[in-house]
Amino acid sequence: TPFALLDSEGRVVGGFPGRPEDPSWDSVVADATTAMQKAAGSCKFKDEQVKHRRGNYPALDAGVSYGGGQQVPTNLKHTKKNGRALQELRSHPAMVRLAGFGSSTLATYAPRVHRNIRSKLGAIHKHNPSLRVNFTNSIFPGAAFNFGPSTVCFVHVDWANDSCGFCHVVALGDFDPQQGGHLVLFPFKLVVEFPPGSSILLMSAVVLHANTPIQLGETRMSFTQYCAGGLLRWVDAGFRTQGQLAQQSPKAKMAFDADADTRLAIHLSRLSLHTELANDVVYGLK
Repeated sequence: TPFALLDSEGRVVGGFPGRPEDPSWDSVVADATTAMQKAAGSCKFKDEQVKHRRGNYPALDAGVSYGGGQQVPTNLKHTKKNGRALQELRSHPAMVRLAGFGSSTLATYAPRVHRNIRSKLGAIHKHNPSLRVNFTNSIFPGAAFNFGPSTVCFVHVDWANDSCGFCHVVALGDFDPQQGGHLVLFPFKLVVEFPPGSSILLMSAVVLHANTPIQLGETRMSFTQYCAGGLLRWVDAGFRTQGQLAQQSPKAKMAFDADADTRLAIHLSRLSLHTELANDVVYGLK
């Protein structure tokens, strides 16, 4: 049953849309699982792509990135072998459907966030038309393909993601969701069943989270879409790094830093109150 997670002030800070009311969805999930398995078999992973701070499972990210010393937003780079596998995976009809559903859930549970990302990413792509999107039917600029076969996340936050934004996660594979693969949201003291084919919206940059283990012989993968916070800050700084802003306009940099509390208030205002959500959805679609 779909539901929203609210904070103490009634703001929507998480979404559990579940799955579409579509009799073909099980087939979509099965096809996506097969596509992920095929891609995993075609890729060659570095050690740091198999054992990392999120868990011990192979994972690759794709899409538009900014951070880690980059001067401008760029598309994540891969070896030719991995790049071909990822392109085939992103072109698979089942993955396209998962991506589109995730984007639509963001527009439903967090329409103001969706509108802000749409506006700023539009500006980024206008500034640099060579940037390539992962999916034409999804607002999210980044995606993580967590190949498993036992994708169980450690306790972590995704600190590079937009701090007042949401990531979309869909579980894939063949496992008993009553016995394992649960999503643990530590600040809310919640442990949520997370069946294959179901989706969640999570403020992963600030909400400490993890998964419970699955049973021996089961498989679990996940597909995550997200927006790096640095992308939005780059636009806010006038299509510049913070260093470039400080060098080119010290006063503007000082004002930018001094305005942190105001920006935080603006970010929080993009989280819809549950009483306003219906109207915000209509507004967000304009």
